[in-house]
Amino acid sequence: MADLYASYTALAAAQTEGVDYERRSVPVTGSRWCSIAIHGGGIEPGTGEVARAVGASLMSHYEFAGIKAANNGDLHVTSTNFDEPTAQALVTGSLRCLSFHGYTGVAGLAETSLGGLDTAMGARVGAALQAAGFRVISAAQEISGSDPANIANKTTISAGVQIEMSNALRASFFPNGDLSRTMRDSGQRTAAFNTYVAAIRSAYAGQARMSCGSINVSRWATVPWAAADTDIVCAMATDALAAGGPHFLHLAARFADTNNCYLARLAFNTDQTITLTLRKRVAGTETLIATAADTSTLTHAAGRFFWLRFQVTGTTLQAKAWQDGTPEPGAWTVTATDTSITQAGQVGPRTILSATNTNTLPVTASFEGFQQISPQTLTVTRSVNGVVKAQSAGADVRLTTPTTLAL
Repeated sequence: MADLYASYTALAAAQTEGVDYERRSVPVTGSRWCSIAIHGGGIEPGTGEVARAVGASLMSHYEFAGIKAANNGDLHVTSTNFDEPTAQALVTGSLRCLSFHGYTGVAGLAETSLGGLDTAMGARVGAALQAAGFRVISAAQEISGSDPANIANKTTISAGVQIEMSNALRASFFPNGDLSRTMRDSGQRTAAFNTYVAAIRSAYAGQARMSCGSINVSRWATVPWAAADTDIVCAMATDALAAGGPHFLHLAARFADTNNCYLARLAFNTDQTITLTLRKRVAGTETLIATAADTSTLTHAAGRFFWLRFQVTGTTLQAKAWQDGTPEPGAWTVTATDTSITQAGQVGPRTILSATNTNTLPVTASFEGFQQISPQTLTVTRSVNGVVKAQSAGADVRLTTPTTLAL
């Protein structure tokens, strides 16, 4: 059935907010993920409740909720036409979006259909749900979320995850399968609801913050990696412009300890330029290997994220950097060879403020989307200094919990 309204703008002109519908938005400071349900309330019952629970204190969340006594389906505006400004602003300012929807599905069959253009994160969500015992399938074309105009895909990476939940699945989230507003508003949830939400929240990956309360002191957050060759990527930012001396943000590879590893380093300089270098630490001595010839297209700003990719293959070291929201460059920005460190080791980010830095402390460095490009399996072991440690054995290695580091 075609939508009654071609846009939120048209809907708002005909319906009364607070009587027919509500808009609910809860920002979470520091998070660049969002969890949304644009067909919440009585439109696709259960979607808003899941979106709120997934986002709670973890990521910003938004719900457009139908609250009419009947005929809430009239308030359905398809994802490609949903132009409500609060939702648009939230998604376009986010790195990743999880968009929750409901569909009829096969009677009695509880399943999740996954779509959206963020296929890597969709696969991660799917794997987490399957591991928790839920049935997951690829979304049919009509609910695939593959249109770039879909609100879920309007993130800074132009991709999101669309999570379609069947009627039977959503009914399983509430006692006696009761999807009524009275039940949903009562706060009662089943074990299936809690397990489902926890599984999706576990896919929230690659988030870490390092609070730099001293100058010239390194902060490290590393995870084991079984192979000597590695290809890692991460988005990084600091919350202030550099004063007196640079902010140094790194990715480390073949990390044996803090005195022995390879580094790709972004220097956020006091004139807002950015310098990319390859470096090594051997027996505690840090040495410059190579400097990128041109990073003039990059300009530092407080809170602005830059992606850094670092590949070590045999004796070849390569790195590239680009601003969040822009395409990854095809070519490596800097390449060099070195034979000093050959053994497998850990991988992960490092932060240090220049000895001449005069910023008001602390300076907070943020890292998002940290992952190993090569397909490997992750087995979580234990948390050390605030970051989940992981042992690789065959999907992406990622920092798997939102973490604040105060080292």
